[in-house]
Amino acid sequence: MGMRQMANERIDAGSSNSEVRAKRWGWAVFLLALALGLAMVLVVFRAQSLVDNVSDPYKFGEMGKTIARGEPLDPYGSLLHRRSPLYPLFIAAVYSVFGEHPMAVYLLQCLLMAATCWLVFDMGRRVFNLRTGVLAGVMCALHPLMLRYVPDLHLETLLSFLFTLVVWCSVRFHEKPTVAAGVWFGLAGGAAALTKAVVLLYPGLFVAAMLALRFVLKRRVTLPSIGAIAVIPLMMLLVIAPWTYRNYAVTGKFVLITTGFNDAFLRGYVFSEKEYALLRRPPYTDAEIASNRWFQSLAQQAGTVWERDDYETEQILGREVKRKLREEPAEFFRKFTTGLFTFWYQMTSLANSLLTGLCALGVWVLALFGMRRAWREDRPLWMFLLPALHLNLLLAILLALGRYSAPIMPALLVAAAFGIDTVLSGFRARR
Repeated sequence: MGMRQMANERIDAGSSNSEVRAKRWGWAVFLLALALGLAMVLVVFRAQSLVDNVSDPYKFGEMGKTIARGEPLDPYGSLLHRRSPLYPLFIAAVYSVFGEHPMAVYLLQCLLMAATCWLVFDMGRRVFNLRTGVLAGVMCALHPLMLRYVPDLHLETLLSFLFTLVVWCSVRFHEKPTVAAGVWFGLAGGAAALTKAVVLLYPGLFVAAMLALRFVLKRRVTLPSIGAIAVIPLMMLLVIAPWTYRNYAVTGKFVLITTGFNDAFLRGYVFSEKEYALLRRPPYTDAEIASNRWFQSLAQQAGTVWERDDYETEQILGREVKRKLREEPAEFFRKFTTGLFTFWYQMTSLANSLLTGLCALGVWVLALFGMRRAWREDRPLWMFLLPALHLNLLLAILLALGRYSAPIMPALLVAAAFGIDTVLSGFRARR
């Protein structure tokens, strides 16, 4: 009895030491990411010339000011011209507390980036091991796509945090698929969808993948109860419903989050044209202008003005979508296959497109190293690949740009870190 008690005490002490070590590494990753974010905000971004340093290209900051002042959002369209509401609401909250200072938003975005890196670290060490967690967190802190959007008013930093939080909640749901875990999964999914509506389908896709792995591939997956599954969409609707009600009050139409499906679908035809996909012409200016002219002509043919009414514009574009699919199916195939690749690299210039594309290629190569080991050891690496496949395929159907890969990069870096861990473990075994 005494020997068993001593053995249990040693196990408890080892577990306690491991937790302390993990907490220290977690703080190290968080502080590293915070320091790099602050350096980007305070020094690097204004001094560099690789990307434009226009602080508010999509008028999110102006929308935040309008909300903070209690003024109507009429200048930005009845449905915000395809924008989702959470990021301008986030800016409005910051401005209400700290005044209309963009620097306050940038500093909070440094914290969001650091929190994203901690979530990546925690997923890596929880699902695989501590080394994988540390590698994933450090790579996330150093990744150019993560640092790029911290020092200006793009929604990617908030979206990357929220989508990574969704993935983190999915990991916890996979570990223990309880009703409580489903509640948090749904709440995170609803918040992420209010930032970018393309996240809306991901929680359902994740649950479907869990069930398919259990019943089709016979993998070791704990089945969630019906209640645990049902509470996920319920919580998402709870988060989204106030904005849906606002949309109905403004337009008299049911619009769950925002319009934009038809707009993005048609823009994808232009952005995937050869001269833009190969970066012979700048897509974020020339392709944008060409798309807007096309839409203006469609509205003129319908006897109205483009974006005079967001809902009306979406219906006009919807008719063009149906015509394109019916009469030009080969063009859709071209757009889709091109979008599968432009999702990983198409940025504002050749230089930053090459940097983004090479980083994405490197991450995928590293992730491939761990796939065979993950399958052999029954490790759920798929949880970190599924978000990338989901957004890649969905946005190839719609509009696939390089910056849209930012929110899935943190999860993908966990898979890459496990690939590095696999290679290092192989070297150690051979030695």
